[in-house]
Amino acid sequence: MGQDDTEAAVAEIERCAKVGQYVQINICPRANEPLGRRRYWPIFARAQELDLPLGIHVGGYGGHAPTGGGWPSYYVEEHQSNAHSMAAQLASLVIEGIPERFPRLKIVFIEGGLGWIPSTTWRMDQHFEHFRSEVPHLKRKPSEYVKEHFWFTTQPSDEPDDARHLRSLIDWVGVDRMLFSSDYPHWDCDDPRFVLKTPLSEVERRKIFNANARALYKL
Repeated sequence: MGQDDTEAAVAEIERCAKVGQYVQINICPRANEPLGRRRYWPIFARAQELDLPLGIHVGGYGGHAPTGGGWPSYYVEEHQSNAHSMAAQLASLVIEGIPERFPRLKIVFIEGGLGWIPSTTWRMDQHFEHFRSEVPHLKRKPSEYVKEHFWFTTQPSDEPDDARHLRSLIDWVGVDRMLFSSDYPHWDCDDPRFVLKTPLSEVERRKIFNANARALYKL
């Protein structure tokens, strides 16, 4: 993956920044190491300096099996493991202190879904209370960093049978932190006419499907 050659990655960022038409720096979650590690900090530093959001898009392989138990037998298993990869990287970025070290860095998790975010964050908060002395660089609870420094796209849309559960999920993640993504033209793309089957106000719908992205990417 491109981010694992940090020097080359920064050089590519510099090249693209001179073009002046890019709105995001994209990296892969399946890296050779957890993304919070020091080797990736030069990428984050340059993204912050350029005021470009850091996009983390599912997929790719960094030489490691995508699950904690090894390589999956079926594509449906591999596809499911995308959410696990994203959860692991959110934990790495937060616990290793990236939002604290780069307070103006905006991080966007792309096409990893939403359903895993609350439980991952609750668990981080609980562990933080028990292991606070191990991570003195964290000045606040992990959930506070998540709610202030991270954005999440809707695809693949997690649609429980009970629409009220989806509404609770949206409320926890935060309407202001959600960006619609379709993943078109992939086989599992989401049609904006039919996703998020739960009551949304016109203001909320406008934010998720339009305004939030315009504000984040300065469009």
